[in-house]
Amino acid sequence: MRKNIFVLSLIAMSFNCAASLAANDPHSRDTLIHSATRAYLEQTINQALAYSPEVKVAGADSSAAHYDIDQVKGQRWPQVQLGTTAPLASFGSGSTPGQKHPGDSSLAVSVTTPIFDWGRNSESVDSATQQARASMHQYDYTRQQIAFSTVTELIDFSRYRQNQTITLHYVERMRKLVNMLSDITETDAGRYSELVQARAKLLAAETTMQRVKEQLRQSEIKLFRLTGNAVTLPEKFDWTMRPIPPSLVMSRIMDHPFLLKAQAEASASEHQAAAVKASSLPQINWVISKNTSKDSYGNDEQWYTGLSVQWNLFSGGSDRAAIQASSARASASKSQYTQSRIDMEYQIQNLTQSRDAAEVQAREYKKLSNETDEVSKIYYEQWLRLGKRTLLDVLTAENDRYNNHIAAVNAEHDVYNNNIKLIATASMLFEWLNIRAR
Repeated sequence: MRKNIFVLSLIAMSFNCAASLAANDPHSRDTLIHSATRAYLEQTINQALAYSPEVKVAGADSSAAHYDIDQVKGQRWPQVQLGTTAPLASFGSGSTPGQKHPGDSSLAVSVTTPIFDWGRNSESVDSATQQARASMHQYDYTRQQIAFSTVTELIDFSRYRQNQTITLHYVERMRKLVNMLSDITETDAGRYSELVQARAKLLAAETTMQRVKEQLRQSEIKLFRLTGNAVTLPEKFDWTMRPIPPSLVMSRIMDHPFLLKAQAEASASEHQAAAVKASSLPQINWVISKNTSKDSYGNDEQWYTGLSVQWNLFSGGSDRAAIQASSARASASKSQYTQSRIDMEYQIQNLTQSRDAAEVQAREYKKLSNETDEVSKIYYEQWLRLGKRTLLDVLTAENDRYNNHIAAVNAEHDVYNNNIKLIATASMLFEWLNIRAR
């Protein structure tokens, strides 16, 4: 019996000395994100940006769009065409002398300079310029999204790691309780039912542990997909950061790359519609041409220069369809811009409420965790020494203690996650975290 009392005393000491696993009060820490954490975030984000295929694709698209500007601008300059003919045979009485054999090859050169095109080239250049701007905004948006995905996944990774630590302690407590009851039932078989209850709780705790490990493993895989390398968080990682005011997010929403991209695409479609409309009107060019072939008298062709008028008088309705299509795209881009802005405003309000609610919940769950810690200790003492509590009461108190600690960690990380989402909505992720993204 003394052996059992000694074992029970040791277990009681281990339960009483269990440290609280909830995070520290954020008001006792710096309001700015810790420098070591910032350095780690900067390194990880830059690694993700350098590895990301999405960023590379967006960068290549932006470069191609800028080359498209040069392509369109080149059409404003004189267009020089050089050609040659090599006759194989000549038929009929009207055949031109000197053009009957491959040796009678001739060379033709033509220089066409646009004189008046109703603004077609100018509108085409403006359209290409706006498309290039849209591609630049898409590139910025892609970088922001990759950085945002990396940070949020790091937050989830931190969440699951803390949950794993809490769950591990919970499993250890259940295992110690089972071992203790196993020793007791050797001398007191009447308490076997308590051992069965404890084993059931231990199996449930071990199942929860497997689920948390799987969540942590999935987060590791996602981070590997983002960065190309295995990511491990430092042991001391401080997520504390300034909560961004929703008014600041609202004031910066017009500078969001996605909205700027929609604006640029709408402007590009308008210029393209104007260019298509202008191309359906008569085009006046200055032409200079020369052909080295011989005429019917065997003389060389003379140089020719003059004005050329080209007009696609009938195209089967394709010009009108092209104009209408460009106008429809411009209207669609404007509607997308308006809808995206409305969605962002709604998202800002929703995220602000979620962040503030999660912050309140985190504080309350921390307080509740402290209370359930005391309840768990008291119930355990009353069950062990005084017999005033049943084992079911002790197990229920331990389960409540575990759930409250998990809820406190999750609520705290929800605050971080929603705050990061608000910062990303304002396109201030690099600026707010004070990191240099390369």
